[in-house]
Amino acid sequence: MIIGGNHIGLALAQLAHVMGYRIIVIDPRSAFANRQRFPDVEAIETVYPHIAFDRHSITSTTAIAILSHDPKIDDPALEIALQSSAFYVGALGGRKTQADRRQRLHQIGLTLPQIDALHAPIGLNIGAETPQEIALAILSEI
Repeated sequence: MIIGGNHIGLALAQLAHVMGYRIIVIDPRSAFANRQRFPDVEAIETVYPHIAFDRHSITSTTAIAILSHDPKIDDPALEIALQSSAFYVGALGGRKTQADRRQRLHQIGLTLPQIDALHAPIGLNIGAETPQEIALAILSEI
């Protein structure tokens, strides 16, 4: 599951498709999440993540990449994802963003072990700069 249909989400979906993954893109912003941008994904949900998570089961074989970089979208997704059975949950953002995010997640009641399960910053540290390089780092970590 890719939360956020931005340029990194697009590159991740393209690479994941080539690698044979089943992909669901979730973004309430239809300008970002649509068939023209994501022709090869299984599903596109132009709703907030909590609604999409009700429609698509999160299992122990689910990886969730949270990339919208908007706390209104990312934080509720993280609250659910970090309490789910997903084997991988990662979120985009630098160290300051991650520190602020961790504090917000703690304030809404997530435990430290749940928060510590978050892969953040998302992806392997390979010096990635372009969306395609970041997508490779994410998929490599997954």
